[in-house]
Amino acid sequence: MPRGKKKDASETLEQQIQSLQENIETYQRKIAKAKAKKRELEERKKKRDIEALYAALQSSGMSAAELLRMLKNRKEAEKPAGVSPPAEPDSPRR
Repeated sequence: MPRGKKKDASETLEQQIQSLQENIETYQRKIAKAKAKKRELEERKKKRDIEALYAALQSSGMSAAELLRMLKNRKEAEKPAGVSPPAEPDSPRR
């Protein structure tokens, strides 16, 4: 029983290459869509976190300036003793 004409090797390779290229393009579209969804979710999470922080700030009775000052003071208190900030670079010598 005849099976039909056998495709020549170069045609088969070209078809395989084309098929792979189509697969690559499909996956690139899927990746782009997934990245967009991830950005959207990250923005929603950020907004939710900010709302939670604001609610906590409101319930504490503190102002934003008071909270920032308190955080700054805490950060400065946590610095190791005896460590000074980096020195300014020397001015150019003549």
